[in-house]
Amino acid sequence: MENLIFHYTGAEALKSIILNQSFWITKSDYLNDSTEQAVIKQLLQTFFKEQAKMSKEVQKYISEQLDKYLNDYNHYILSFSQSDDSLPLWNYYSQNEGYSVGIDKSEFISQLETYFRDQDSSSRVVKTSVGYVQEFDDNRAINDLLLPFIHFTKEDLVNKSEKLDELALELAKLSFSIKHSAYSSEKEERIVIICTKDSEITKKEEFRVLRGSFIPYIVFNKEKSPDLLIPIKKIMLSPYHTLDVTKKSVLYLLSKKYEKFIGTEISKSEIPSRY
Repeated sequence: MENLIFHYTGAEALKSIILNQSFWITKSDYLNDSTEQAVIKQLLQTFFKEQAKMSKEVQKYISEQLDKYLNDYNHYILSFSQSDDSLPLWNYYSQNEGYSVGIDKSEFISQLETYFRDQDSSSRVVKTSVGYVQEFDDNRAINDLLLPFIHFTKEDLVNKSEKLDELALELAKLSFSIKHSAYSSEKEERIVIICTKDSEITKKEEFRVLRGSFIPYIVFNKEKSPDLLIPIKKIMLSPYHTLDVTKKSVLYLLSKKYEKFIGTEISKSEIPSRY
């Protein structure tokens, strides 16, 4: 289980994942945490206020470069958890008919890299664990990155601009690795697809409707290639499943794509819950 990550989902989505061998991957600024990507900017401004030694010109340059990287690239995020049996995740993501799908992350990342680089050779696939901050003045998340630059001056903008550009890019990457601590129970791990705004990947965006909003996403294996098999290693039923036939039905569904999947790899949550 060490190399597994767990995706919580409902019955309809699980059916699509298995039969179509596909995943929907949501654009980062449409995820559930309304502070996504804004957190990094707030942390950065707090750091600047506390570090009077850093010149205003350098601060301005870093901020502008960060905005450039965030604005020039799209980030599509597929969320997983390190936990296979989490009550908050059962309640939030999978409702009464949910499943926790255990996937081998190394194999899956390799599949994603091959698939999206075929569409755009400059695209990147990044795996990251999410860190959580209680307050926006908690700068532990970015101190290590920024402290080496506090003595940079206006002159360094000329002869060391490449280092500042690299810093801004690292901050941009960090932007999708930080969430508010209210979400800490998720123990989230993410796979992020990064591409430019004019990428062939972006051009293939689709939309789903959620509470009156239109949420953009991209599809992994939209073509339903018969040669691709998502490395599902185990499935757990939510604590709310009550039908004896549910486990049997999941195994039968899996048999349509996974010849070697066995019943012992399907389990039920150990969380005691009646409703």
